[in-house]
Amino acid sequence: MKTIKYTVGAMLLMVLSQSVWSFTTGFASSNPTTIMHFIQGNNALIYLSTFFGLGILLAFTPCVLPMVPILSGIIIGQRSLSSRKAFKLSLSYVIGMAVTYAAAGMLAGYLGSTVQTLMQQPAVIITFSLLFVLMALSMFGLFELRLPASVSQRLTNIHQTGGRKSYLSVALMGVISTLVVSPCVTAPLIGVLTYIGQSGQPFMGGLILFVMATGMGLPLLMVGAGYGSILPKTGSWMLVIRKLFGIIMLAMAIWISSRILPPAITHLLWAGLFILGSLAMGSLGVATGKWGKLLKGIGISVLVAGSIILYNTSLMLFKPSQAVRVEEVKPPFINLHSMPEIEKQLNLAKQQHKAVFMEFFASWCSDCQAMETRVFNQPEVARAMDGLINLKIDISENSEQANDIKRAFAIYGTPTMLFLDKEGQPLNQLTAVGFINKTPLLKLLRQVHFAP
Repeated sequence: MKTIKYTVGAMLLMVLSQSVWSFTTGFASSNPTTIMHFIQGNNALIYLSTFFGLGILLAFTPCVLPMVPILSGIIIGQRSLSSRKAFKLSLSYVIGMAVTYAAAGMLAGYLGSTVQTLMQQPAVIITFSLLFVLMALSMFGLFELRLPASVSQRLTNIHQTGGRKSYLSVALMGVISTLVVSPCVTAPLIGVLTYIGQSGQPFMGGLILFVMATGMGLPLLMVGAGYGSILPKTGSWMLVIRKLFGIIMLAMAIWISSRILPPAITHLLWAGLFILGSLAMGSLGVATGKWGKLLKGIGISVLVAGSIILYNTSLMLFKPSQAVRVEEVKPPFINLHSMPEIEKQLNLAKQQHKAVFMEFFASWCSDCQAMETRVFNQPEVARAMDGLINLKIDISENSEQANDIKRAFAIYGTPTMLFLDKEGQPLNQLTAVGFINKTPLLKLLRQVHFAP
């Protein structure tokens, strides 16, 4: 019964996190120049404390939430578990995450590009997605049936061995998760990277990022410490929980691979997971008790949702004329890939005495995809973009061409939105990074229109 309550509580937390994300992105996507000036204008105690607090806020965004099921899966996989051991494992994971943020940030401040760009290549994404599939199979008890014994033993050691080797393995998982699972770009991060690049103080910048990442990991520590007393040690409920986290691991694999898969394939994978996962959790079985009936209701809802996704995706593939479609507006962007193309459009904007809106994006960037499907396709946004030269600049590839663009415009991550006035001068006070909702973007666009 206690486990059911916490399971339902976790589901509610995931739903409520969307509201928290909406609140935190208001600050997280603010102007990075403001963040840099804040660092330069205050003593270390003030800005380190502030960045620790920002880290806690960012913990409730997609920067950290995907790491919760990873850490949970590692803890669930332990042969013997206590609150103390769960906390140590969580601490190892958070230290790995924080050290990676600091090291990658110091490197990015000098190179002008994030290490995550290298980690978002298709081969890396596919490899890490397969790792989640293998971890899911281990949760389902099928691991040894699918892999050679040597490979099985190595992967199992990530979350089942004891002693120092176990903690080092968990820390390594924190490193990989930070680079691959959480490709987040926020104003605090960009502000620190700009500070590193301009001040030539990589160690102080790295310390700031370490403190911020520690704040981001604080909720993970609380989650991990609680598992020792929350989760059952033996009994049938342990099998149910393991199965649930196996499904979550498969969801993580789909979510990561969606950055490189066609949307239709991604939708089919989600539909299959919803349907099969719901059936595997016994949504069509006999439910007893109040909580059992509630979980069955949730399972049936997931089953219906999966069936709807499967039906509509099948129509889109085989009978597109009958598929349910949402009316969308195509944003008036000009797609560019190189500096000569950009320079041509900027010169044209000067000649026509028009302001410029530049969005730098990457195909693997989840925030960029969210901007595309939830913001730029809105009629109000498209109307506000009228009268501007709107440039959509692709820096997905780790190429010299993309690096030239990043250096020219000091781009440290995606999405980044820059604005130029009618004279071609940058409006630095309007620069925005990371996901921003429709309302703040409309405010920025209006300010561009009225800029002298």
